[in-house]
Amino acid sequence: MKRRIGRAFAYLVLIMLGLAGIAPIVYLAVLSTKKRIEILAQVPPTLDFKWSRIEKNYDEVLFSQGMLEFTVNSIVVVGATTVLVLVIATPAAYAFSRFRFRGNENLAFTILSMRFMPPVAIAIPLFLMMQWVGTHDSYLGLILPYIAFSLPLVVWIMIGFFDEIPQEIDDAAIMDGCTRFEVLWRVMLPMVRPGLVTASLFGAIFIWNEFLVALYVIDSREFQTIALGAATLVSAQRPIDWNIAAAVGVVTVVPILIFSIFVQRYIVRGLTAGAVK
Repeated sequence: MKRRIGRAFAYLVLIMLGLAGIAPIVYLAVLSTKKRIEILAQVPPTLDFKWSRIEKNYDEVLFSQGMLEFTVNSIVVVGATTVLVLVIATPAAYAFSRFRFRGNENLAFTILSMRFMPPVAIAIPLFLMMQWVGTHDSYLGLILPYIAFSLPLVVWIMIGFFDEIPQEIDDAAIMDGCTRFEVLWRVMLPMVRPGLVTASLFGAIFIWNEFLVALYVIDSREFQTIALGAATLVSAQRPIDWNIAAAVGVVTVVPILIFSIFVQRYIVRGLTAGAVK
């Protein structure tokens, strides 16, 4: 009886946490289907949906406000940065996990500590550097700083996954004639696939939501990310269109949400394997 009561209580807590997490997204989606006057006149909004209003709101957001273009820019930047970070971080994490040298642990902690540095601390030097090397107001001007910011966390996550794999597997592969690179490519990477997905998701979420670096590096509308584009809706010169702002929120959330749904089984395996310490 005690076990059943405990299990029922655990399920109740999980359901409440799930509702608390999904409720803001559902409320945001409902607001995105209304007129501005309806949002101001009735709280909470009704569930009376009209397709013409939904189409008008999202047409305004995606095309008139340019959020479709900003979303594409964010996808390009996030995709390129994530791939490059994994290419750099995976061999580095494997080296930290498998090779012992003086200062190994201290260096690993130093790399992780760089992740805690707030972007505002280096925003102005970063702006000047991007201008000096000629990458200001370009995709490359965003990708390079994002690689630097994402690399420490991804390295640390991947170290945890490589540590979970016994050293004997490496030794057996080397005895079979594999080089270190072949051990990493043919043996280790398939085994740490959940770690790659987990690390890429954490890095992608940070880059997708990042605002300050993009604000300093990007000037033209052509390269604005979705975070910058969403910020332009809030202005002191005119009232906020809450229905349009809600539609922007939905457009912002949906790509990351879809990606998370597709890779959720890897995320669960990654978290239970001790990837995040």
